[in-house]
Amino acid sequence: MKTLDKEPVKSQLTKHDAWREGPHQNTDLTLKPEELPNIRDHPSVLGKEWCGIFETKVDFKIQHFMTAMSNLINSPNINSTVILRADILREKKYTYVSESDDFEVENFVNPLIDSEPLLAEPCETVLTKNLDDTEIRQVPLDENFKPSVEIVRRMIPRNPSKDYIINQTCLILNNSKTNSTLVLYTPHISTPEDIPFYLPPARSIGILFNSEKSTLSISYLPFESQKPDIFKTMAPSERPIRIAYRLMGTAKKHSNGVMNGYTKRVNHDQVVPKQLFQDRYIALKQKYAKVLVDNWSESTDPRKHVFEDIAIAAFLIEFWNSIYSSKQSFEFRDLGCGNGILVYILTMEGYRGEGIDARARKSWDSFPDNVKACLKEQVLIPSVLLRPHPMAYAQNSMLTDNGQTWKVPIYDKVQHQGSIKNSGKSIQLVECYTSSELLNEPKVNVAEFPSNTFIIGNHSDELTCWIPLLGYPFMVIPCCSHNLNGDKTRYPVIKGLNGRGSHEGNSTYQGLVDHVEYLALLCGWKVEREMLRIPSTRNSAVICYQNNEFGSKSIYEMIAMEGGAHKWVENTMALMKKRPRDH
Repeated sequence: MKTLDKEPVKSQLTKHDAWREGPHQNTDLTLKPEELPNIRDHPSVLGKEWCGIFETKVDFKIQHFMTAMSNLINSPNINSTVILRADILREKKYTYVSESDDFEVENFVNPLIDSEPLLAEPCETVLTKNLDDTEIRQVPLDENFKPSVEIVRRMIPRNPSKDYIINQTCLILNNSKTNSTLVLYTPHISTPEDIPFYLPPARSIGILFNSEKSTLSISYLPFESQKPDIFKTMAPSERPIRIAYRLMGTAKKHSNGVMNGYTKRVNHDQVVPKQLFQDRYIALKQKYAKVLVDNWSESTDPRKHVFEDIAIAAFLIEFWNSIYSSKQSFEFRDLGCGNGILVYILTMEGYRGEGIDARARKSWDSFPDNVKACLKEQVLIPSVLLRPHPMAYAQNSMLTDNGQTWKVPIYDKVQHQGSIKNSGKSIQLVECYTSSELLNEPKVNVAEFPSNTFIIGNHSDELTCWIPLLGYPFMVIPCCSHNLNGDKTRYPVIKGLNGRGSHEGNSTYQGLVDHVEYLALLCGWKVEREMLRIPSTRNSAVICYQNNEFGSKSIYEMIAMEGGAHKWVENTMALMKKRPRDH
């Protein structure tokens, strides 16, 4: 990994990253100066060196503040979307055993404390500052503040080729005389010029909760090289003041949430640890984002598709690393692969597999030859719909198909529907397909894959409910709701499914996700669900790779329970004649 100690170069990649160069960074742009709770004319209770910025009245209690701030220390991305996460390097917890200030210390030191930032793969450029400084930093403070928790965390920005990775001390201190609790953020930086973009140019930030007065306030400690009144002379519109307002507002909001019994409804990182996923995402984004965006040939927005598929690839790679011994021990099939970005990334990363879609995309031609060879323009018709039933085969082992014939309407570009006139009546023109023909048709894939196949269903639409039935380990990210006939439908939410609570949503999308999970359970799969960190509201992933303890129903039973699949062939063959969807 190459590290640089200079100003980051501004990239012309996409607006997805470029927004961070703007002046507002997660602040309320509708605020007027007179609406800000300005206390800059008041001396800070933290000491004469400090500048008080804002103060506001609050209703929550000390325990709510402590819980909320502990969570914010562990998840700084809540305060700024420029920040990806924080890795805890060092932590001390103080337990006071008497009024004479005797205490016990619980000490934690990360074994990777002296290592370079742990990224899944080396990146071309990683900007860092003073990462060898891992000791807890102290700042001038009223002597009545006693430490409760001392932490050194490593701040990992979302794009470390633009924003510096730094270390930062976080202190939680208590003042028994004023019945107050203080949280300090002190970056391991010596000059305001070296402060990264996502922090205000201050030596330290203090957020104070006073229980007696029921107030919450924020103060800045200037650097020695700065004028003592630098923050007092700033206008409310300037970035350091806006950041102060944002930080205090987030602390208040989350403390109120704890007080009101807020329960997080979405839990990420249940299958793949956040750090592994995010580090892999950074590496893949640096390798592939620019070339994919610059060579985009579809009519859709590349920012959504490129960054979403990079995130899905990052998740899959880390998940596969946890369940497979090597890249050569399995293959993947991306059913409904669309623009092929996911297949491109996985293939370039050394994984073997194919992408299958009913219609080729323009973007396929922009990929290297080895990737294009993995993209197949085929419709998927599960062999269960074409092969003889096991009972029929038992009576006649010479049978190779079930002898069915399907009629598919003919569509043309001008009339949209083929027909002829007969005595004043229109007769629909159709093409006939037999099961024997379809089994031998190169444009048809019957989903008879190698036994070591892992199936990906990334917004696979009509195929979504079929994937759990095919008998291979899989990950499905449901999108549009269809039944086994390929017809649009709506499934009810299944409350309490798989032992979950009843607080989840009641949307059409939730019903589809529940139904996919229900089908997987009946097919004998042990189901895991993950809320993926992708730029999409439809980010639920149903993941199955192990058998459950309940046994399974046959695919014939499942099709019967779902009301049959007699229209699947007609609807699927018609897909080849229609324009592809944009998602």
